[in-house]
Amino acid sequence: MNHVILKCRGLTKRFGTVTALNAVDFELHRGEVRALLGKNGAGKSTIVNLISGSLTPDEGTIELDGQKVSWSGPRAAQAGGIAVVHQEFSLVPGLSVAENITLGRWPKKGGFVDQSELKAMARKALARLDVPIPLTAEVGLLPLADQQLVEIAKALVDEPQVLILDEPTSALNTHEVNALLALIRRLAATGMSIIYVSHRMKEIPLVADSLTVLRDGQEIGTHDVANISSDQVAELISGEDKSASDVTKRDRTAAPAVLEVRDIKVPHRLGGVSFSLHEGEVLGIAGLLGSGRTEMLETIFGLRDDATGEVLIKGQAQRRRSPRKMLNLGVAYTSEDRKGSGIVPLLGIAENLLLSARGRVLPKFWLRSREEAKIVDTVMNSMSVRASSPQQEIGTLSGGNQQKGVIGRALAAGMQVLLLDEPTRGVDLHAKAQIYGLIRELADSGVSSIFVSSELEEIAEVCDRVLILRDGLVHEELIGSQGTAERILALAMRQENNK
Repeated sequence: MNHVILKCRGLTKRFGTVTALNAVDFELHRGEVRALLGKNGAGKSTIVNLISGSLTPDEGTIELDGQKVSWSGPRAAQAGGIAVVHQEFSLVPGLSVAENITLGRWPKKGGFVDQSELKAMARKALARLDVPIPLTAEVGLLPLADQQLVEIAKALVDEPQVLILDEPTSALNTHEVNALLALIRRLAATGMSIIYVSHRMKEIPLVADSLTVLRDGQEIGTHDVANISSDQVAELISGEDKSASDVTKRDRTAAPAVLEVRDIKVPHRLGGVSFSLHEGEVLGIAGLLGSGRTEMLETIFGLRDDATGEVLIKGQAQRRRSPRKMLNLGVAYTSEDRKGSGIVPLLGIAENLLLSARGRVLPKFWLRSREEAKIVDTVMNSMSVRASSPQQEIGTLSGGNQQKGVIGRALAAGMQVLLLDEPTRGVDLHAKAQIYGLIRELADSGVSSIFVSSELEEIAEVCDRVLILRDGLVHEELIGSQGTAERILALAMRQENNK
């Protein structure tokens, strides 16, 4: 790894009065896997966007394989040898695997798409991954893990020198994560240089050769992974802040039930789920991917037409549910698909926060600038949303700040029941602790939450009670200190281990 493939010097980027990146130096060697770490808002997304051509630096230079480059946009960077796989998939569900891998590069012959050449291009890209995904399969019907592989194959079509992976394991289970990390090491062994952006500290020693920590737009340090402990890395990331949260769990099962679920069924997903959520309770739903967690929340919120069963709010059955009706009853749902369902990227932070508030805590049909500004200011402060102003487009914020905005919209509308699907996906350690603390503060004030997460450690940390969902059924209940991460994992995987 002696040959420097990517060299950044003095990279600086400003957005109005906010300096997102301040004179950062960064080097990447051929065949190296470099982990890029930091809190949300630390500058990770900014440096990735500068390297990949989505942004232009205000100051500083970028060299690729010894040549100074100045990209006119992402396509120029892609053609020049830089490829990015973003956290949110950019696939077209109705197209085939081959069509998605070659999207934007479809070869033409006689005025028509050359299907033979198209498949040859896709087959070559998949061969580098050594994974048996059928070229003709419809992408939208593939498991998430295979969709992630299609995204990576799509990035490999142009045979990049540098591959940037942004939170590539955030939607994968433990087995799928291990397979992907092994794949990344194989790509590096062929000489590809990889920048690996992640908040999952346990993955770093397994996949990275080195790591760079950013904080407040500045490089704090670059280290060989073998020479630094996870505790030291966490200290570099957080600075003087402590990432760990101090959660006191409580048994709230004697409190009044604010939401009851009776025999919910969804074809091929849920086989009859029943439980109650109590006032001021944080209820965790733990299960492997495909266990029916998301479908359960969607059913409660009225998003599924194929579900049966009853949902009661404060004892009243809600048979004809819809998102509008559930919001009016004080029930909010935050989707795991932040970009697709959680925010309106081109609207400002304030507009996003107020989307559910007007007509509920604010008068209908009339704009009340002073009242709205007060709500926005209160929510942004309580959520620690980092932005240049409330008018900044929410789509330009880091993933963690976008997620805070998603939850903040429910707070602005005064919701009393929160259905949280992967609320900390793609969020750094410090921001996670802030979200945990906020959920606990809301619980103390009487707000109830259902907390769904693939990270069993955080379910163990933040939830008063945990239900184990397996094969579409609730099999176990853990209260308080019973809900350790080890116990939750063992129960969630019980059937798989018994096979």
